[in-house]
Amino acid sequence: MQQTLTDTILSISYLLIWILTFCWYHLKVKEIDAGSFIIFMYIIYAIFSVLTINDPLFSMGFERLKLFPYIYLYVMMIIALSPIINFHFHHADIIKEENSKILNILAYIIITSAILTIPSVMTQASNGILNLFVEETAGKDAYMDQIDKAQDSGSTIRNLPAVIFNSLADIRVFLFYYFLTTKQKRQKFIIIGLAFSLCIGIIIPILYGQRGGVVTGLLTIIGAYYLFKSYLSKRINKIIQKIGIILVVTMSLPIAAITMSRFGQENAGVGGFVNWYVGQGTLYFNNYGLNPGGTRNGDRTLNLFKRVIDSSTPKNYFERRDKYHNLDLDDNLFSTFVGDFTIDFGPIMTVLIFCVAFYILYRKTKIYNREIKLYQLLLLFFTVNISTQGGMTLFSYSDTDNIRIVVIIALYAYLRYHEKLLERFPTITQN
Repeated sequence: MQQTLTDTILSISYLLIWILTFCWYHLKVKEIDAGSFIIFMYIIYAIFSVLTINDPLFSMGFERLKLFPYIYLYVMMIIALSPIINFHFHHADIIKEENSKILNILAYIIITSAILTIPSVMTQASNGILNLFVEETAGKDAYMDQIDKAQDSGSTIRNLPAVIFNSLADIRVFLFYYFLTTKQKRQKFIIIGLAFSLCIGIIIPILYGQRGGVVTGLLTIIGAYYLFKSYLSKRINKIIQKIGIILVVTMSLPIAAITMSRFGQENAGVGGFVNWYVGQGTLYFNNYGLNPGGTRNGDRTLNLFKRVIDSSTPKNYFERRDKYHNLDLDDNLFSTFVGDFTIDFGPIMTVLIFCVAFYILYRKTKIYNREIKLYQLLLLFFTVNISTQGGMTLFSYSDTDNIRIVVIIALYAYLRYHEKLLERFPTITQN
């Protein structure tokens, strides 16, 4: 009884800290933006953590909560948020329009790859998407089928269009909102095509019984909207808000069906599993994030980069979990994106990594003359994604998704180089 009371007090205190942070932040900016959206989501996750730690069944899966891990987690999340907070505190009035064909080329590549995925989408849909609403185990069966296939993932490329489509997952969201801020009528086809690719990106996880991909996709779209919100016209803002509400409600139906399919027969009930699914991240971090019984030496967060220099690096999470079976906590459970780094590198090295990485992002995204450049906005978008996608679950750029980091860095480097080129050779307008 004493432990339950202490755990409840600590989890509620963590919740209150984020509520106070939200109030402080909102008093500063006086509007809902990307920063307030992220903090609001942290409040939601903390609420579910309180519910989970007080659940008679799920609370038995956790050790006694401690104060310091919560302090560590909060500080690290604030460090990760610092570039976003600074951006909204010193907001830019306009986006400097990029005069480069590369953005159009990327958009056409994304649209083409989305179209090329349609045959596989139709095949998977005919195999069972509609069964989610008529068969109790359809979602569970689809999920288990993907688990079986995952044992061979990471070693070969089976579907090139899908690889391209997934590697550009963040870029398609970024370009969609950027083109909405431009006033060139010739961009209408691109905007429609990118909107189509966003829908495909959300539908695909549903077909495979994966709720995480749907939630991550929606959080990325919403987080990007709040980042771009002030640069969109009132008319476009109203349209996006209406479509967004419809999209969230529509996507909640298959998510609910998948949840019922996977956990409807469990003794804990669907409600208990939902609480645990959403709220487990901070609780498992509190228990094991700072002392998981060892480190993975970057095998998850830097997987693809490590495989270039070390062929023995595990190629997928089955191999990695087998290699690090001694750990008290691995990626089979959520520990937030902060936990993913502490498990890989340890708490001290993670502090160093976060301070260096986010200080660089902070410096590179500083605003001058009330104008932000597109490559700066790209870095801010990346920063938003780290917090929104990993606030509940894990660092979403891990494993083969390291390629998404490479794509973002490559696009940033190109846009930065292109600007320098135009400064040196003003007569060049496009390349």
